[in-house]
Amino acid sequence: MKITDAQLKQIYAHAKETYPYECCGFLLGDFAGGGLVREVRPATNQNQERTDRFVISAVESLKVQNEADDAGLDVIGYYHSHPDYPPIPSQTDITEGAFPNVYFLITSIHEGMPLNTNVWRLADEGLRRFEGVALEIVDEAELKNDG
Repeated sequence: MKITDAQLKQIYAHAKETYPYECCGFLLGDFAGGGLVREVRPATNQNQERTDRFVISAVESLKVQNEADDAGLDVIGYYHSHPDYPPIPSQTDITEGAFPNVYFLITSIHEGMPLNTNVWRLADEGLRRFEGVALEIVDEAELKNDG
């Protein structure tokens, strides 16, 4: 999956802002070419009871999907943070938050600071599991030239 440094920093800022709770949001862009993020859209975590869970409301999801459609973009994925936990999918991510054919960017936040980031997708076959996806940082000028 491809993302710009500025977009990644936007996710890091969101994660720092919501720490010790998980942040969450949408990755809007194009699936072509291995997934190109064109816009990062923060979401409101509806879960404030546990620091290790996130919930995006159906109303917000529909609103963002409609706005993406209007802009000629797809919701190619979702992001969220793992406060004081590695950027690997949790059992909850696998059982409750996983949708086929989209990317899941997870950022580890340790003591309020971004530490590591990984991208995942559900496997196409076999057991329900996530497979790692390469994260590629692209030049913003290249992104503009491609659009």
